[in-house]
Amino acid sequence: DAMILRQLFAYLFDKGLILVATSNRPPDDLYKNGIQRSNFLPFIDMLKKTSNVVSLDPGIDYRRKALAGADKLFFVTTNPEDQAEEQLAGTFKFMAAKETGAVRDITIRIKGRDVHFDKSCGGVLFSSFEELCARPLWTNDYLKLTQVSHTIIISDIPIMSQKNKTEARRFICLIDTLYDHKIRVVASGVSPYWELFQNTAISDDERLQENRLLIDDLGIKADDKGSLDSGVFSGEEELFAFDRTVSRLTEMQTKDYWKKWK
Repeated sequence: DAMILRQLFAYLFDKGLILVATSNRPPDDLYKNGIQRSNFLPFIDMLKKTSNVVSLDPGIDYRRKALAGADKLFFVTTNPEDQAEEQLAGTFKFMAAKETGAVRDITIRIKGRDVHFDKSCGGVLFSSFEELCARPLWTNDYLKLTQVSHTIIISDIPIMSQKNKTEARRFICLIDTLYDHKIRVVASGVSPYWELFQNTAISDDERLQENRLLIDDLGIKADDKGSLDSGVFSGEEELFAFDRTVSRLTEMQTKDYWKKWK
């Protein structure tokens, strides 16, 4: 996709196109550390020559400001004062009391596959990071959850890094999907949610193992200079995406977000 942008927009600009667009990155950071980015740089130069770039970042995270007075909905398992396990259990019990069904396990049929969860009640699902992100689930699976649940409790979210990047990608996808469909989330993790992704450096051998399928699909040789430093392998893309996840998790704890279900 990145490679065809220059050709596409050169044609459109030549035909008199007026472009009004938003992006979560300035032009110079587009496709940052991407594979064969040098082929993409002419598009950035063309974009800067034909467009006026305006920054809309006020330097204020309004989602964090909206947290004032909100109930605590994320609990740190390593902080005894949070009483994470008791808080999640109490939240589930309180919300389940408002549902008409019984507490039971549930199996959801998704495109011919059965996805099993150990604990639910009506529209409330009590799950774990292991159930949601360690299994081969993706957008369609998470979309199905939004159709059968209005509240999802997620326990025991670990630190995510390049060593479990696949699970991190699923978690990012999960939160994006739940946010887009206004699903309520209560969760616990080993650290505050804004510290859950840590892009700790790993060896090239470890990076090869974590990304073996993608490397093979792209036809990249492990000894290609800088081939494993691309953002798709280095964890930088996940780190960038996780900033959005943190921002969304913050908004998902606000009173205004929860009011959408009242």
